[in-house]
Amino acid sequence: MKIRSLLPMFVCFVFAATLMVLQAQESTNTVAAAAESVSEAVSAVPEGAVAEDEEVTWGRQWAAYIRQGGTTMIFIGLLSVLGVGCALERFWNLRRSRIVPDGFASDVIRLWNENSFEGVRDVCAKSRSMLARVVETMLEHKDSKDAQEVKMFAEDKAGRELRLENRKSAMLATVSTISPLLGLFGTVVGLLGAFGTVAAMGEMGDASVLADDIGKALVTTVAGLAVSMPALFVYQILKNRLALYAVELEEQVADLVNKIFVERR
Repeated sequence: MKIRSLLPMFVCFVFAATLMVLQAQESTNTVAAAAESVSEAVSAVPEGAVAEDEEVTWGRQWAAYIRQGGTTMIFIGLLSVLGVGCALERFWNLRRSRIVPDGFASDVIRLWNENSFEGVRDVCAKSRSMLARVVETMLEHKDSKDAQEVKMFAEDKAGRELRLENRKSAMLATVSTISPLLGLFGTVVGLLGAFGTVAAMGEMGDASVLADDIGKALVTTVAGLAVSMPALFVYQILKNRLALYAVELEEQVADLVNKIFVERR
């Protein structure tokens, strides 16, 4: 087995090990500080005193949630950035002008019938679309007398281009799969911290003792789902768009082969 094939597995192992070590260290610190914070809070507030609550804004509330989520929120945040970047790149490149631009096929047919092959190459170079790359493959077999052979080469080129675009969209599916698992991981760590806090305090009567750990468990779950659902939704949109363009590309390739290599014979 080549070392290159083991690299993704090694990166995933390092990623998981780093996350587990950071979460274990954070949970240990939380449990150690729980006993001190509770006793100090009880003795510090005089009886009958009323503390004035600061105005809680939307931004402060969410910042508190992110801090409460701990280290897992950092990795979920990185996945969200990766998902947004991939979505923007896919929406930019999966446009009609980059797949099957309007009027391109008619220009190619007109230039080909005029035997202006250099003109066809120039049009393909300016277009930089998927259909243009298929036409460039057809140019390599312009002297062929077998239309079915040319069609086979053109469809094979179109299929490879579509598979490549589909693989680029798979990153969104990866984000939508991993983010809820990270949220679940943070939930389990939060529950472990809650049980550790109970073990350190020796009682479960005061709900405030468990509030931080339970909050961490809930926040990471919500964050993971908040990243996963939009990523999965966008992935399905891009998948359907690519399927629609694939049908149009197949139709235009068949039309080009028919009008250039069949009707001219």
